[in-house]
Amino acid sequence: MAKKKLSHTAKILKKFLNGETVISSDVFASNTNQYFNQIKNQGIELIEWNDPTEGRHLKRKLNMTQKNIERARKYLKKLTGEENEFF
Repeated sequence: MAKKKLSHTAKILKKFLNGETVISSDVFASNTNQYFNQIKNQGIELIEWNDPTEGRHLKRKLNMTQKNIERARKYLKKLTGEENEFF
C-alpha cells in the first residue's frame, strides 16, 4: 500500500505535536504563513515569538495544554482522513 502524501499543514501539525518549533522558512511552499493561520483558525493556540538576532521569521510552537493537544490531534486526523477510518 502506498504511503499517503501529507499536506504542509499536516506536516506542521505533526512537528508541533512532537514538541518542535517551526518557522516559515522550514516549509518549502509559497505563502507559508497561510498554514499557520489554518491551524489557528481551528482554535489551536500557537506560541509565537521573534528573536531579532536570528532574522525576521516568527518562531512558532504548539501551546502544549491538554485541550490544545487534543484539538491539534483531531485536526490532524481530519487532514489525514483518519477520522473516517474504521478500526
